[in-house]
Amino acid sequence: MPVNISYMGTKKDLAPLVAEVVAQCQKGILLDAFAGMCSVAEQVGTRRQIWTNDIQVFASEVGTALFASRDEPLCPLRTAELHLPAFDRHRATLSGRYAALLRAEDALLACSSFTTFNRRRNTLRELLIAQRWPHRRYRELFTSIYPDTYFGVRQTMEVDAIVHAIATAHRAGHTSSDRKRWLTIALGRALLKISNSTGHFAQYLTPKASTYQRFIRQRRRSLWTEWLFSTGELQPVGTTDWRERNKSFNEDSLALLPTLARAKCRPAVIYADPPYTDDQYSRFYHIFETLMHYDYPAVFGAGMYRTGRRQTPFSQKALAPLALERLAIAAAKVEADLVLSYPSNGLVHQAGVDPEALLRKHFHVVERCHAIRCSHSTFGASKGPARTNVIEFVYLART
Repeated sequence: MPVNISYMGTKKDLAPLVAEVVAQCQKGILLDAFAGMCSVAEQVGTRRQIWTNDIQVFASEVGTALFASRDEPLCPLRTAELHLPAFDRHRATLSGRYAALLRAEDALLACSSFTTFNRRRNTLRELLIAQRWPHRRYRELFTSIYPDTYFGVRQTMEVDAIVHAIATAHRAGHTSSDRKRWLTIALGRALLKISNSTGHFAQYLTPKASTYQRFIRQRRRSLWTEWLFSTGELQPVGTTDWRERNKSFNEDSLALLPTLARAKCRPAVIYADPPYTDDQYSRFYHIFETLMHYDYPAVFGAGMYRTGRRQTPFSQKALAPLALERLAIAAAKVEADLVLSYPSNGLVHQAGVDPEALLRKHFHVVERCHAIRCSHSTFGASKGPARTNVIEFVYLART
């Protein structure tokens, strides 16, 4: 069952065709080198052993859960039984500590006119600015950094209370590491559902007269309820025995592949779906990374991005062709078949380089298997239309 999380560059629609190409390759392990939410690996499924990799921690954890976990997620009822007491205690602590903020937010969410909404939101924001937030107080990360941004004040308290409850149950031995991972992934999924955004975390939305009622509806949503619902929507792929033979990595693919070339056990097929626009993926998923690290990061910019977030050369026009060539060289040294998907509007094409010609420099046989017309989301249309039509190419390169 897919995790059903919006993810930039997802290959959900292309996955069946990529899986058909993978089926033509030499037998053995498939490495999904830029796995994201694992659409292609999931489509290939149990026909091969699966290794997943992603440089983003949250995506890497999704790969681990789907393909390398021993334990399945808890059902919503059992999740509630194990976590509600600790959740309620911590939420009550935060609610008492920041009662004035909650009263201001309750007044905001009761508005029936945009004029009143604006006035009350200004009051809430003034209170937030005047609030003295203690540095790294126990389980107050979201409450102290993100109130009235992507989430409401009460919602941020729910995040911290759920994180506390997950940690408490795990320390008490009620949940395994696998189940703790599933619960945290479900929390990430729930955060995206309630977020005041367009389906990612590049920037939160400013309410307008035409949208403030939707804003209110989102702020009224219970994160606890969405979290429980999400726990019931997740399942691993295959059997426990099959998953035990899989692996998951959290590395830069350009660093991972050279190490695999020296390993005794290597992938037989590598699927590569590298970034292809000048939007750094970390800009869209920094909240997920903060959830996983829970490290009280310094934040900056309109999107409240983490400092030191990862940057990839695949998303820089001047560096993208060299990055793709490094990937091809490393895959050839692994002696794996390389399946590459890359769109016609990608930065490598924009730099005047033909990916097929690049592959031919390092592989004996290169075939362009598919050229599919696709409509790609621009994730908010900050640079033009909401969607753009492209041709998605799928190449198969053999040593």
